Amino acid sequence: MTTSLPAAAKSREPQEPKSDSRVGQLFVYPWMASRNFDLFWFFGPILVALAASVLIQNFPAMGTGILFLLLINAFGVGPAHQGPTWFFYFDKKNREHWTADNKRLFFYFAAPLLVFICSIVLNVYTPAIGFLIATAWSVQHFVQQNFGVTLLYHNKNNNEALPDRNLLLRSLWSPAVFFTTMFFLSYFNNPSTIAATTGGLMPPLPAPKPLETWMVGVLIGLGGLALYDVGRYALDMRRQVAQGARINVPALMFWVASALYFVPFVIPGQRIETLWLIPGTMHWFQYIGLNVILVREKYKDPERRADIPCGAIALMTVLCVATALFFTINRAYALNFSMDSEQYRFFLGIYFGLANVHYYQDAFFWRFREKFQRESIMPYLLQARNTVS
Repeated sequence: MTTSLPAAAKSREPQEPKSDSRVGQLFVYPWMASRNFDLFWFFGPILVALAASVLIQNFPAMGTGILFLLLINAFGVGPAHQGPTWFFYFDKKNREHWTADNKRLFFYFAAPLLVFICSIVLNVYTPAIGFLIATAWSVQHFVQQNFGVTLLYHNKNNNEALPDRNLLLRSLWSPAVFFTTMFFLSYFNNPSTIAATTGGLMPPLPAPKPLETWMVGVLIGLGGLALYDVGRYALDMRRQVAQGARINVPALMFWVASALYFVPFVIPGQRIETLWLIPGTMHWFQYIGLNVILVREKYKDPERRADIPCGAIALMTVLCVATALFFTINRAYALNFSMDSEQYRFFLGIYFGLANVHYYQDAFFWRFREKFQRESIMPYLLQARNTVS
């Protein structure tokens, strides 16, 4: 989900703490849907990713299958990640809005196809650029979803410590840029590793060369900026608490996890795929959780279900076709195409193309700056919150 929410939700009912103790007055627990739901979809996935990492490291024979199943969804390519995005196309009101004029028709139907084709062409003829674009877009996509979910956790009417919107965004972006830049400077400093980073399921990359002086300077600058922005966030929260505001525990927990999202990028000895395993799995589960809330609340009335004429059958058809396609792509690795061959780069281009299409689509479907998207999504996400005691 790539989103730009307006101010923290104004329509939610304040939720008073259950305890009259001093601690109960300081901490509040307004979950997104419920405690168990949030722990399963928004926080628990880190345990899934960690368990997968342990299995991959200790049982290499299992690694390829686990990586494939998790990563195709983590990158937005797999059916369990693509499916909810394409679900938007089955909504009658969505289609009526996006087909109302030629401009919307282009962005809704034609542009995703162009993104897909351009991704394949880039990866065939300039694979390094295609890889870098897909990676940068992934980082942006992950950070913006974390930003949006954190904002959804905040409540203006609940006397909570609410940091400035721009400060929150900076506190998430600065660590992400620092951790990912450290990875790229470390591994791409050695030209012999560049070809390997565009490949599929591979052994660990070779040890990088020592960083040049200017690279060290860049990392020191970015690291200092990350500490500064995170520190400002923490100090702002502390200031508001000192003035009587309460701490929204789920929001704070989610912010901490989001600020540390890309720490796996600086763990030595990683394969290029496992860098994404933890943040990607967390992102994928969180995205599914948001869609579960949205679909459950939006289509619970019988008359509203009629707005999806294709229904579950069409959605499952898309998922099955997608699954077959992805396993076809995985088969390309088994055929042992040379990494320098056009066949290999073509199949990899399809992989990156599907991921880029997902990032593009979510940039429109979850863009809350625009009235239609905001009104067709946000009330239902908040409704789940307001109906839970």
